[in-house]
Amino acid sequence: MKLTKYLAGLAAFAFASTSHAADVTVNITGANAFRAATINAIKAQYLVGNGTVSFKYAHDKAAGGITGCTRAIFIGNFPGVTGTTTIRCCFTGSVEGVRAMMPEVTDPSPPTYFNPSVLTSTTATDTGAELASQTTPVAALGTTSDIAFSDVGKDSTPYGKYAAFEDQVGVIVFSMVTNNGASSNLTSVSSQQYRAVLGKGPQPLSLFTGLTADDSSFVVAMGRSDLSGTRTTYLAETGFGFVNPVLQYVLNTFSGTAMTRLQLVPASGISTLAPAGNGNNCSTTGNASTVWSQSVDGNGGYSSGGDIATAMAKTGGAVTVYGASGSDQLGGTKNVALISWVGISDAMTIRNNGGRIIGYNGVTLSDLAISGTELSVNDKAKIGRGQYTAWGYERIFRNRNLTSGDKLTVYNALFSELPARIGAAGMAKSELMVGREVDGGVVAP
Repeated sequence: MKLTKYLAGLAAFAFASTSHAADVTVNITGANAFRAATINAIKAQYLVGNGTVSFKYAHDKAAGGITGCTRAIFIGNFPGVTGTTTIRCCFTGSVEGVRAMMPEVTDPSPPTYFNPSVLTSTTATDTGAELASQTTPVAALGTTSDIAFSDVGKDSTPYGKYAAFEDQVGVIVFSMVTNNGASSNLTSVSSQQYRAVLGKGPQPLSLFTGLTADDSSFVVAMGRSDLSGTRTTYLAETGFGFVNPVLQYVLNTFSGTAMTRLQLVPASGISTLAPAGNGNNCSTTGNASTVWSQSVDGNGGYSSGGDIATAMAKTGGAVTVYGASGSDQLGGTKNVALISWVGISDAMTIRNNGGRIIGYNGVTLSDLAISGTELSVNDKAKIGRGQYTAWGYERIFRNRNLTSGDKLTVYNALFSELPARIGAAGMAKSELMVGREVDGGVVAP
């Protein structure tokens, strides 16, 4: 009798241990430009379930806006996993995503995630239930991330020597944009012109148009922080070099729909010396440069393409351009046009808010510039046949310790799902008739 009770208790303990071990949490970091594809792939897999479709999710955007979130959390039944699967996302940029997977690297700004407690039975009970606009405090992760999405390969980051598994899941496409009200003469930017603005600061608009009347107007570069794969891509693509420091500006103040002050990003990432004015000071410590040990004025940038899209909605008819310390660089107010690189989803937002999609080296994604929510057949042909080269392979990384078990099941499921979920991020790798060996490398069949 005692032996029977002992065996029954042992069996119960084994079952409980197995049940507990079956629950899994997967932490995902990485590319802002690919977050919509990532989120849609995650949701699609939860909708498959593991026999019973049951899941709920929360994020930090308004209802229905999860594909633009910075953080999200999913809890429920995932295909191939016996217990409950929790997936936590923090989209902080491609380079940060790779860094967050490396235990050997000190991360000064590690990913932060929502606590599962935000999703209780009283806040979300239906299948696929959404809990939006979460601002619950988050906690830094104490271990390395499991999966990261990146617009660039690990060898385009300082962390290439720390081996991680890498797969290509698609093609991420970028476009040049200019702000609302910018001169209609600014239609395309060459790699030479872009390098001039990045390396030397604001340049006369006439450099881009060849018109004497544009001598007194200026073109200013706005861009991403060095945590960004978008930045790494455009610095490699234009031949500037992704290790080299740049001269990028942020929107310091604005009045209504008009920008009034731009400022060279201070090394610290925060603006304290520029004159006060109407509107919002958009400089934050998140603008600082942290990756290549080059904390110098101008080398920072915005943490997301969405921030650039907000700035691009402003007109630049009378703008004062300040240096990092608050000194007037151009001698009073000037007519300013911003230029920047963004993913095509953000490019469409800019287009819809009054800004413009412009060409690169004389080639424009023409249909995207006019309308549409994804790349057209014609625009895909320009990319697929090598005429338009502002693109890179989208990668999915997994931690080098992730070689078996439920986390690998999640990774494989997402890897299989993603080609069908690329949407406005770009195009499938199978649609390319050309290729390139490295980020920014030669494009050829």
